[in-house]
Parts: sequence; C-alpha cells; structure tokens
Amino acid sequence: MAQGVTQPLKGRELQKAIIEMARQLGWKVAHTPPIATERGWRTAVAADGKGFPDLVLVRDRLIVAEVKGDTDRLRPEQRDWLTAFRMAGISAHVWTPDSWRTGEVERILTARTQEVRRGAPELPLAR
Repeated sequence: MAQGVTQPLKGRELQKAIIEMARQLGWKVAHTPPIATERGWRTAVAADGKGFPDLVLVRDRLIVAEVKGDTDRLRPEQRDWLTAFRMAGISAHVWTPDSWRTGEVERILTARTQEVRRGAPELPLAR
C-alpha cells in the first residue's frame, strides 16, 4: 500500500475498538449483533426497534451510539432514534472513523455528564 494511503475503516472494526475502550474505562456495553439469514443480514427487533442504536453504554450516565464506517450513511430511522434519545436527555452520538481519530469518542467516554450535553451537532441523513 502506498505511504499515506489508508483503507476505509469498516463500522464493525470501529465498533470493536469502541467497545474495548469503553470496557477499559468501566462502561457496561450492550450491542445486538445482526445475523446472516436467507434474506441478508438482519437484527432481531420488535415494535419500533428498526434503526435502534448499535451501542448502549452505561456507567455514571447513559450513552447511545450509532457506529458508521467510512462508507456508511445514517438512515432516517437511525436518526429518529438518536433524536428521540436526545429529546429525553440522553447523550446520543454518531461515531465514525473521524470521531475515533480526532479523539472525540475518548473525550465523550471520559467526560463528566455536563460536558457531553452541550452543543450536540445535527444528525446528517443518508444520501
């Protein structure tokens, strides 16, 4: 591979790194992985579960996060869930490889509750 060129980071690779960091920082982490079916990858959900965030993290507060790789896009139902959590006062995020590289994920996982809730960015839609 040419120097300075990196391959896109997949969501599942990023998610694994986030879970590892969170556990090292004392977080309890929940994730419901999809399973392969005859109709493709599916995650078992009921009621309004479609689009539920990838990660639920609990320590001194609750965080939910949708994890997206370099080529992934946020779907409307994922955005709706994150918005609903934010409206309920829960820290809700979309974490991307850039969020990891810039230290944003680590900052959020190590921050005190009040530091996280200020200035939550808008959530982009898939194109």
